[in-house]
Amino acid sequence: MDHRSRAQRSRPQPRHRVRTAAVASPADPVVAAEAVAEVRGNGGTRRVATIAHVALYARITPVNINVLSNCAPVLRADPYSLDNDALAESIEASQAAGFDAVGLWGFHVMFGGDDAAQVVADSGMPVQTIDAALGWVAGASDEAAAEIDGLIALADQLGAGVIHATTLAPEVDLTAAAEGYAQIAARAEAAGKVLGLEFLPWTGIPTLAVANQLCEDAGPAAGILLDTWHWVRQPGGPDLDLLRSLPAHRITSVQLSDVAASTELEPEPEAMTARLLPGDGVVNYAELWEALDHIGATPVVAAEVMASALVAEGASSMASKVHDACRTVLP
Repeated sequence: MDHRSRAQRSRPQPRHRVRTAAVASPADPVVAAEAVAEVRGNGGTRRVATIAHVALYARITPVNINVLSNCAPVLRADPYSLDNDALAESIEASQAAGFDAVGLWGFHVMFGGDDAAQVVADSGMPVQTIDAALGWVAGASDEAAAEIDGLIALADQLGAGVIHATTLAPEVDLTAAAEGYAQIAARAEAAGKVLGLEFLPWTGIPTLAVANQLCEDAGPAAGILLDTWHWVRQPGGPDLDLLRSLPAHRITSVQLSDVAASTELEPEPEAMTARLLPGDGVVNYAELWEALDHIGATPVVAAEVMASALVAEGASSMASKVHDACRTVLP
């Protein structure tokens, strides 16, 4: 774990800092190396955080979070609109609050025109993750390949190393989904990216166990996004034994929020509107970090607090509160 004081962890880190994986012996492959690369585009040259996925199963320890990211779209009153001013505001608010990087929803840039890409470039903020591949769940197909190729191209443009995948389907053919996930994972691996499969409790991929099942034969780039809200609300609750048994590379992303002890809301609306700030609910962050440390995981770590009450306060206020809360639960 990171044994710095809270004040030290809160101190802004230089953008050029490089974190690499420590391997057990010279013969061991590197699991993942988080580095800084130069990306040249319309906005000039900028330095971005990226994941260089090389090979697998090396032991990395301890969990050491040098970059704290924010899922910028959830700061927006309407996160599904193609509004480039709102895109700029969400990134700027994340930066001003002290986040080191952002995660973006791909369609904002892919369908927001050249101006959207310019907004991201002009911000100077590193982009760690892109959401989300969806078409793979029906099985391997030309359409799923085209979708992931578009997301890979966007990730290359923005300097992101992790592409998330999920489904909203209430029922899933897991055999077809496994074939589809293997297809997009192979294309991601060839491009030097990793995937993070997000399980959602109200869908046909509701648990860490099901997500892991889809990853097992999908190749080395097939990873899982562990969102702490979904982690607690998954059927059966947190599965620490399974998490502690996974290979180091399996958890590629962790998203931070918190969960009320009880609620009258159904899972989907609660997840989309009523998450708590990290530290204000029942997520046991100490045991989560210990489990990730146990397997040697080196995920990207980001806030994703979907909370209507916080959104109503405005992007700047929300980003500041989310950032400060995240800092209190980091290892």
